[in-house]
Amino acid sequence: MDIVFIHGNYPAQFRHLAAALGQAGDHRVFFLTAREDAETQPIPGVAIRRFELHRTPHAGTHHYLMATEEAVLKGQAVLRALHALIAEGVQPRLVVCHGGMGLGLFVKDFLPNAVHIGLFEWYFRPATARWLMPSYELDQQLLTRMRNLPILEELESCDLGVVPTNWQRQQFPQEFQSKLAVIFDGIDQNFFQPDPEIDERIVVLEGEELPEPLRIEPGQTVLSYATRGMEPLRGFPEFLRAAAACLAENENLEVVVAGRDVRAYSYGAPSHEGSWKQHLLNELGNFAGRERLHFCGLMPYVHYKQLLQRSNLHCYFTRPYVTSWSLFEAAACGARLCVNRCPATEGVVADPETVAWVDLDDLPSLSQTLQNRLRSGSPRSSMDTRHSLQLSLQHWQAVVNKALTQS
Repeated sequence: MDIVFIHGNYPAQFRHLAAALGQAGDHRVFFLTAREDAETQPIPGVAIRRFELHRTPHAGTHHYLMATEEAVLKGQAVLRALHALIAEGVQPRLVVCHGGMGLGLFVKDFLPNAVHIGLFEWYFRPATARWLMPSYELDQQLLTRMRNLPILEELESCDLGVVPTNWQRQQFPQEFQSKLAVIFDGIDQNFFQPDPEIDERIVVLEGEELPEPLRIEPGQTVLSYATRGMEPLRGFPEFLRAAAACLAENENLEVVVAGRDVRAYSYGAPSHEGSWKQHLLNELGNFAGRERLHFCGLMPYVHYKQLLQRSNLHCYFTRPYVTSWSLFEAAACGARLCVNRCPATEGVVADPETVAWVDLDDLPSLSQTLQNRLRSGSPRSSMDTRHSLQLSLQHWQAVVNKALTQS
């Protein structure tokens, strides 16, 4: 059977599923992506192909429709790439596509006999979209709602939709929820797992922005934070302000931040060319313990894992939005967790009583909770087994087999 994965990134959420199908031996698996360096991460049994937009949206397009025009252009780019695959002799029977960005808009038009499964992440609603923008007046609300147009079109046209969590499924209109199966992306617990002896040995961490490897000695206290983007959506301003207070209070504390100084989803800072890192460091000034605040940039996965395992308290903060993999990975590593309580963070940790739950909008209480937990210690967490990679692949297999049988 010929199988095609489609994602703007690579391998993204399809890493493990594509690998499982590619190594099954009885399929030809292709991955269409816009990522130029995809070959640096080869997956056995998976052939990489590219799609490319022939232009960007016109500057004169109404700003409510910019995302829609871009989605159409992406859908056309995918059609051209699929046409090239068919010219190679490929006959797609199953197409698994990252939905909502336009990539799957025209798949069923072009391949009516193929089973098309869309992986959807989000549907925009005012109660959650307001965290993506510095202000949320009527114009921003209308613009955000119109971003749902390609999402709805893709969801309507695919044979079946998949969404990672119940929380994300609940964002979609009620009439479409029955079409969405809940399958989490899956955490590889052979890699992300506790290390019960890590507190007793020296840990050396590497990161692209560290001037030299960071050496953590036994007995040192570590407060950590990991992020794709340093931005308000992920509670970065609240974390850094609270971390500065902790550094001033505890001379044995090292604060380690993994991730780049970018905005992945929400808005930029009001100064320093939008950098929240530089804006906050300027706001905080030369506070006590500043030299013990370490920005690592991206870290090699093995060092990122060691940070989660070693940290005396790892913070995961988010406003109501898509829940990051990092929370699931931290729980799988047995991290000592501090998490803000919101619908996006419920149901991830097997025992919620092990977590220090905080309110991002109460900075004094947040800072005090961090200081108390760092002094007294926190219990280790564990991930709910529903989010394991093994179970994820089992669910995907059941959904794919059912869709193929019914087509």
